[in-house]
Amino acid sequence: MLVDNLLAHTSLFIPTYNAATGARDNFITTLQTIKSAGLHRVLIIDSSSTDDTQQLVNQYGFELVVISKQQFDHSATRQLAYNTLSDSQFIIYITQDVLLDNKVALSKLIAPLTENAEIAGVYGRQLPHSNADIFAEHLRYFNYGKTSYIYSYSDRFIYGIKSVFCSNSFAAYRVTALDAVGGFAKRLILGEDVYLFAKFLQHDFKVAYVADAICQHSHNYSLIAELKRYFDIGVFYRTQNWIINDFGHLNKQGLQFIISEVRFIKYRFWYYPKMIIKILIKYIGYKLGYNFDVIGVKLCRKLSTNSMFWW
Repeated sequence: MLVDNLLAHTSLFIPTYNAATGARDNFITTLQTIKSAGLHRVLIIDSSSTDDTQQLVNQYGFELVVISKQQFDHSATRQLAYNTLSDSQFIIYITQDVLLDNKVALSKLIAPLTENAEIAGVYGRQLPHSNADIFAEHLRYFNYGKTSYIYSYSDRFIYGIKSVFCSNSFAAYRVTALDAVGGFAKRLILGEDVYLFAKFLQHDFKVAYVADAICQHSHNYSLIAELKRYFDIGVFYRTQNWIINDFGHLNKQGLQFIISEVRFIKYRFWYYPKMIIKILIKYIGYKLGYNFDVIGVKLCRKLSTNSMFWW
């Protein structure tokens, strides 16, 4: 069976909140691409947007579920999507800030799932948006290379924590594999994609990266945003320390990132002061998050991007 035909057995999910504000044109382009793809079902779970996100979704005839802003959870909301779309063979997960301008990317994304029944989850390549700064550009360069791969559980001895890297901004999962591992966690501050890949590998499935399935997605993080983001990452790895115990710490990956960033910036020395500050901010944020239990809930709410997690 052709891969494109299998899109008819594939559903897609997007969580939204005020998606029509800001990068509105990108959001509309992505909706148009999805509409043309011939997918089995398309589900939008909207966290009570105050702009016209819901009206746009309705224009394209997609399934729409509205929840309160307080109900949104990175993991539980995606579990709700999985429960809703479980009549599909595969489910593609993207985020509202992705620019998807070619439906072929969706076919390429699910191709490994159709070709190898052992593969439970895949993620595609993210290129930076046209307005990305040099740090956002490097992050995509570092995390999303030009070479595809397939990892199994034993590869953790070679690649460590990298073996469970995934991004739900552009990923797809086999429904039967989701069933086998119990789906997404009930509640996570973030990292639901990494959680799933770790579960897949522990259950003897394989996971894959598809370099020729391409979207655009990046963020120009401020220093405060970097602090909060890495605080949440620290909380995730502390609360899910079984991942570190089984797949290794982030230390080696962090060092590789710094070396890569220095090489990426090269002789543009004016970027170095901000790079050094960003590295320190990330380290401090991660350490604060990893030791969240000693700094108090009130401070955790201020430091986190997900204040509702602390209620």
